[in-house]
Amino acid sequence: MRKFKKVLLTAAALFAAITITGGVKASAADYNIGVNQEVKGSFTGNDSNTYNFKAPGKGYFHIEVYFEGGVHENGRTVTGTNVTFKTQMKSEYKNYWNDNWIGLSEQKAVSPNYCFRAGQPISLTLSSNWSDVTFSYKLKVVYTKDKYFDKENNGTAGKATSIKKKKTYSGIITDGSDVDWFVFKAPKAGKYRFMAVNTEEKHCWTAFTPYISKYKKGFSKAYVAAYAGDGWQNIITVKLKKGQKYYIKVAKGYTDNASYKIKVK
Repeated sequence: MRKFKKVLLTAAALFAAITITGGVKASAADYNIGVNQEVKGSFTGNDSNTYNFKAPGKGYFHIEVYFEGGVHENGRTVTGTNVTFKTQMKSEYKNYWNDNWIGLSEQKAVSPNYCFRAGQPISLTLSSNWSDVTFSYKLKVVYTKDKYFDKENNGTAGKATSIKKKKTYSGIITDGSDVDWFVFKAPKAGKYRFMAVNTEEKHCWTAFTPYISKYKKGFSKAYVAAYAGDGWQNIITVKLKKGQKYYIKVAKGYTDNASYKIKVK
């Protein structure tokens, strides 16, 4: 009986191997990759490839895809802006970098910068709009380490990223629902000036709101808007007692993926 079961299992494994090598594909191919690791891939027509990785801590990342070419099933090299790649980046059932019109002639596609909590699972799926073309590419998740970066998940005052005087901290507002909180604890009694700058190259602004506690604003205005290209902006200057905490809430203006810096003087 054991010998008969062994024969059945062997036959099943052989059938599976023949099915795969014969080109029958039940679902998209999945691969696990690391950050700063360049991988090569290809797919044909309506197939797709999905790459899974974990969000790094203490910094941010972006994705680069280099297109190495497309070959039609008749052997002809394919070029032109009408031949497009599609990207779909997801994390915890939420869509992020979704671009359906990356022309093959562009040769390279670069995602916005992202910052998630350390270890958060992320997937990137590449596909195309041409059913009879084999596409080849290189892919890399580029990670930049920065210990003075906002630490996700800091979306509430209770989980605010701690900042110190005379240090510059960076962050990214990933999308319209993303919020970053920072907290400063005065090392001694005195005046402290909170400043911020929008570091994006595209036209956008980011909202900075001071709080004297986790729930009470530090002024009557809704926020201070920091526009790209305007340089450092004064958020507020306050008198604090030794050990007193002060909070800054950072939120989206009208453009997703807004990068910024914040400091206390």
